[in-house]
Amino acid sequence: MFVCLFAALSWEYIIRTQTEEEQLAIFEKRLHREERHVDEQLRKIVISKDISNIEWKDENVILVAFERGELRYWSSEQVGETDLYNKLKEAGNLVKINNIYYDIRRHSVGDIDFFALIFLKDDYPYTNNYIKNNFNSVFGVNVEDAESVILHIPQVQNEPTVYNREGERLFQVERHVAYENFLPNYFVLILYLVFLYLLFYAYEVVLDRVRFFRVQLIAVFSFFVCLVVLRVLMVQYQIPYTLYHFAIFQADNSEWNLVLPVGDLFLTMFCLTHFLYITLNKLRIKYQEPRLIRYRYLFLLGFVFSAFLYTNFLHFSINSLIENTQVSLNIARFLNIDFSSVVAFITLILGGMGLFVLINGSVRYFYNIFSLREVTIGVVCVLAFCAALCYFFDFSLTPLECLFTLSLYILFILNVYLVKPDAQKSIFMIALVVVSVYVIFLSKSSEVHREITIRARCATEIIGERDSQFEKKLMEIDQVIKNSRELDSLVGLRDEEGITRKILNELTDLSGFYFDCRVFLCTDKDSLLVEPGFTLEDCSSYFRTLIDSTGVRIQNTSFYNIDDFDGVISYVGLFDFNTPAGPDKLYLRFDSKDEGEAIGYSQVLSKEASEDRKVVYPYSYAKYKDGILLTSHGEFNYYKRLEQFGETDFEHVEILTKDHYSHMIIPVGKSGVFVISLGDDVFALYYLNVLYAIFVCVLFSSYGLFFRFEEQEWINFRRETLKRRIKNNIISLISALFIIMTVMSIVVNTDSVERKQSMKVVQISKYISKELEKYDCIDVQVCPQIQDILYKIASMLWVDINIYDQTGTLVATSQPVIFEKGFRGTLLNPIAYRKLVKEKATSFVQEEKIGELDYMAAYVPMMLENGEAYVLNIPYFTKSDELNVDIMLFVIIAINIAMIVMVLAFIFSGIVAERVTKPLQMVNEKLRLMRVGGKNEKIVYNQRDEVGMLVREYNGMVDKLEDSVKKLAKSERETAWREMARQIAHEIKNPLTPMKLNIQFLQRTLQGGNVEEVRQRFKDISSILVEQIDHMASIASAFSDFAKMPVANSEWFNLSELVQGCTTLFENNVDRMICDIEPDILVYGDKDQVNRVIVNLLKNATQSIPEGREGLITVTLTHEEQGGVLAVRDNGAGIPEGIRNHISEPNFTTKSGGMGLGLAMSYKIIESMGGTITFESEEGVGTVFRVSLKSEKI
Repeated sequence: MFVCLFAALSWEYIIRTQTEEEQLAIFEKRLHREERHVDEQLRKIVISKDISNIEWKDENVILVAFERGELRYWSSEQVGETDLYNKLKEAGNLVKINNIYYDIRRHSVGDIDFFALIFLKDDYPYTNNYIKNNFNSVFGVNVEDAESVILHIPQVQNEPTVYNREGERLFQVERHVAYENFLPNYFVLILYLVFLYLLFYAYEVVLDRVRFFRVQLIAVFSFFVCLVVLRVLMVQYQIPYTLYHFAIFQADNSEWNLVLPVGDLFLTMFCLTHFLYITLNKLRIKYQEPRLIRYRYLFLLGFVFSAFLYTNFLHFSINSLIENTQVSLNIARFLNIDFSSVVAFITLILGGMGLFVLINGSVRYFYNIFSLREVTIGVVCVLAFCAALCYFFDFSLTPLECLFTLSLYILFILNVYLVKPDAQKSIFMIALVVVSVYVIFLSKSSEVHREITIRARCATEIIGERDSQFEKKLMEIDQVIKNSRELDSLVGLRDEEGITRKILNELTDLSGFYFDCRVFLCTDKDSLLVEPGFTLEDCSSYFRTLIDSTGVRIQNTSFYNIDDFDGVISYVGLFDFNTPAGPDKLYLRFDSKDEGEAIGYSQVLSKEASEDRKVVYPYSYAKYKDGILLTSHGEFNYYKRLEQFGETDFEHVEILTKDHYSHMIIPVGKSGVFVISLGDDVFALYYLNVLYAIFVCVLFSSYGLFFRFEEQEWINFRRETLKRRIKNNIISLISALFIIMTVMSIVVNTDSVERKQSMKVVQISKYISKELEKYDCIDVQVCPQIQDILYKIASMLWVDINIYDQTGTLVATSQPVIFEKGFRGTLLNPIAYRKLVKEKATSFVQEEKIGELDYMAAYVPMMLENGEAYVLNIPYFTKSDELNVDIMLFVIIAINIAMIVMVLAFIFSGIVAERVTKPLQMVNEKLRLMRVGGKNEKIVYNQRDEVGMLVREYNGMVDKLEDSVKKLAKSERETAWREMARQIAHEIKNPLTPMKLNIQFLQRTLQGGNVEEVRQRFKDISSILVEQIDHMASIASAFSDFAKMPVANSEWFNLSELVQGCTTLFENNVDRMICDIEPDILVYGDKDQVNRVIVNLLKNATQSIPEGREGLITVTLTHEEQGGVLAVRDNGAGIPEGIRNHISEPNFTTKSGGMGLGLAMSYKIIESMGGTITFESEEGVGTVFRVSLKSEKI
């Protein structure tokens, strides 16, 4: 355990303290290995000299081939750039092409030049949800924030430098990255998890080996304190660092520090639940201890109140987890579900299982010290008090929610006190369902409350009609305009067109923002045509009134946000210029575009996507002014008039349900109304999560994780019974078949949906191709007007359009910015080039991606009327979300049906297994009750199946056994009488011989005639005869006692006091006696008979010690799980191995005197009380006898 901890800490320390030179050395080593591999591949291609059949499959390396400076082969369109050949020839070893750094490997043969470009790192001008800067994964640079590492061509000597395998300087590195930016090391994480597992295993072993209850309590308390301290240190200091680099362990910006991240909550629930499970499993409670009996109601109070506190903790965990994080626990819906959601779901189910373990364990403790009536009243009273506490104080639970804890207690009390062990599994399953329903019910209520909060916050942001990212851009524009001298000159010349070009083309780069910009140069004499109504107003007055009435200044800039609730985000900038002709005012107005214009490549260009705001729910919203719809967004088709919601005068925020949507209606100002809506289907499948919760519970319990408590009392789910095997086989078979069917149907339907989408994309492509084929020129360089035509078609169909010539070079596009910014190369996709240009295919569709944005790309050939051939490319973004939703909806339905079937399979498999094994259980019960010499009943079973054959064999065996028993009984009786007669004859014959000899001697004495001698002899012989007669009488009494044991007078008595008294009698009969007697051990039985056994054992122990040896007898009495264990150890001669099997037989003895009935009677007494006697002996060393007595009534 500590080896794993030491290894993890050491490994993590090495990683954290690794110097920059060491990290670069590792990077350089891997780079050289990659360069060597690429060079080998290039040499093979150079040898073949065949450009047409090159197959380059390495995605991290791009191969391009030129013949006499003309491009002949490229493995990726990403390197498409103007004058690529000269750039690669003239560049050093490092080149940057379209925002990506490459390591160049060159090979030439004849007129052919090969360039292999090894991908090093992305270097995009900005990042968002789709565009990330990453290193080549081959080099193992596990930096999460790759933007903090900057590569550049070597310029100075003192910066860290990376060399290629030829020893030439490749690039230098500027690092601005801390250890926290490194990705977690999974090997170290595994070591920490192994340590945690071994920690709990060690705790279980300690509790298992400790025999005394007080020591166990110390171990439990100590381990619990250690766990608390460990968790506090982990949370407070974010250790181990590897663990807290995972997203699930990173806390949101919560105002309350008690709210734990998902990962921390999972660890806490796991530790707490596992601690409860092991503790309740291994804790040995002395139920008959007087103090426990005296304070047993405090014992009940402690356990029930602990369950109440645990339920509060579970309730608080669910509420805080959902309300303070963005995780969605609606697993059944799958949308917006990620790894954090799955971990959170398992965490809460784990917490519910902990409550299950706590209540079940406490009820099983109560069973040994309370009656059914006592425990029921006690639990009800304690939980009623807890409900009162919830009413008067601020607990997470409400008084009504205490009924959940009470229902679980009542369920388990009935299960333990009234239900047979074989049927308890059904109650366990009912309890699991209750816990699962409770957890899911709380989760849904918390998530619904969170959704309302998020909806209100989202509405506040939208109502404000502001764009925080664009406002940062306006701050930059403000400084640029104020510092532009050229703009001063243009304003002085009143060159309005020049001013507009200067601002739009040079001073304001709006790429990535969906705003239109208009420029107004106003003097006191200028007028402005204002919509609606097209009225003519004074230019400066109009803008001044607009700014004064609705404008909100953006910090210290000259820009104002226009908050007029018109559905458009608007900003107005006011700049004053002093010109020779007088003061002029320059106004810039930025209005947001409709979201339909922000499709396709615009998602990649968007800087707004880099915001950290994540809207979990698919909201629709609309803005009304004076009851008329201004604008709407989302899937809900909003009404033209507000009155169709039921009323027009909304004074306060209201939530109403209409057309299967929940609408939050918010009044804005005097005449504005904002409506934000969410479909009912978002929470429609929430209660199906109960099935997933039950599945997780069953998964835990299937391996005995929370059900194995004591082998004899708890149902052990790991036991491989026939019923269990039948059930598992049925579940496994049905689950496997349905999983296979589900996967196959998902794959088939996904392919079908994608095929339909592909056909749709091809149809759109062919339609666009037909439209463009009407023109004589579509090359932007030749006919620039085609740009506007492409833009209009793209806007109308919500697609992007790219056109390539027969050499694979881009000639026209509806989104030139995506290529100008280097997000995509200007070459045709090489696979599409081969399909359409070389193989003359009529269409080609494939999945492509830019950064992390996946989309469907369609390629079709296009022939103009003048005979020029081109390739039309349609990157189809518009329906990608719809495609994903269609597929996901089918996946949701399929998986939920599969889950229902698996749960039903689990339920019905138990019924089928029960019906199949019930006859076998009946046979097993009869076989268990079968007794030799007893009355064995036959089984009535009329079915003619395999079980029927077994039953007939059993019935035949009963008849044969009865005959055999009769014969055996008769034989044993005869043998017993013969043995008894022989033993009695032997015991009587022994004293008869000396008696006969003494009488004969007395006769000879009488013949002598000496009266005194006769008298003395008669007196001596008479005493001898009396002694022998008494001995014969004792023999007869002993056999009589053995034949008929007295009726036991059973009662509860203190075994400790009885053993103490017996040892006192024998203290003077042995040189040394050691007593270790645990006090207050109560057993149920006949005290006099047990006294007889103890005396017999002590007597045998004293008699076994040979002469000349210092006698030592050790007597110990301890309390085990179900009673007391007495051990009597001597250092006598021991029992020879050959006679140990006969030690409990009547008339068998190892002493010169005695009849061998003492131990036989002792065995018979103890066995009649339900106990056992065992012994261990070693010749020449001694013997120990152990007597185990149960503390329950027999």
